[in-house]
Amino acid sequence: MNSLYPPLNCPELDPTALKRGLEVQTRIFYADSLPGRKAKVVRFWETPKGWFVRLNYGKNLSGQSLLKTMPCNVLALA
Repeated sequence: MNSLYPPLNCPELDPTALKRGLEVQTRIFYADSLPGRKAKVVRFWETPKGWFVRLNYGKNLSGQSLLKTMPCNVLALA
């Protein structure tokens, strides 16, 4: 199947590399975030379903931060 937003050909983010301020990019289309979109890690935590990461994708035109939470496996190092 040919996807409108093809995934990046890069490995998943290793949870042991997580730290605040780390630059990452979205690896696959997830939560309306396009592959290749870059963000900074705000916080991260482990759950029974795996690692989750809170990301800051910058600011919108009103100056509000664009924050999203995603599982670690949809991210890659930038």
